[in-house]
Amino acid sequence: MNRFTLPRDIYFGENSLEVLKTIKGKKAVIVTGGSSMKKFGFLDKVEAYLNEAGIEVKHITGVEPDPSVDTVMSGAAVMREFEPDLIISIGGGSPIDAAKAMWIFYEYPEFTFKQAVIPFGIPDLRQKAKFIAIPSTSGTASEVTAFSVITDYKAKIKYPLADFNLTPDVAII
Repeated sequence: MNRFTLPRDIYFGENSLEVLKTIKGKKAVIVTGGSSMKKFGFLDKVEAYLNEAGIEVKHITGVEPDPSVDTVMSGAAVMREFEPDLIISIGGGSPIDAAKAMWIFYEYPEFTFKQAVIPFGIPDLRQKAKFIAIPSTSGTASEVTAFSVITDYKAKIKYPLADFNLTPDVAII
């Protein structure tokens, strides 16, 4: 049997970021890569809309291209401390992929990376948080797919994480 899964909601077009004003939640962590989202004002706009919705915000910044296992585990630790009910990633495929993986280890701290790389073996997510992806580039489609690619630099291997649970709840394009 085949299956095709997309985010529940995909918002697109001019002013689509404004949907963040209507998002329900208490705390959001925003995961980004380099400084371009800040430099061009998108990060400030996202944060302002979330603040307008009454949502407290924390940032995880500096996700590198080809995000590492270490970055993922570090970000998950920040999430466990902050306890967001929304995970929002803005940027290219790398921050979105990293945020998806952080989500796993936020919700399941005892889960291992070795377990996560088993295709379709990730436990049910959305126990603590929902996921919103806001791509700044086109190409990876991480904002609408069930995949994440994380690099283990020690083993020198890029691992694809594949599970329908990783599909974002909302994509804002």
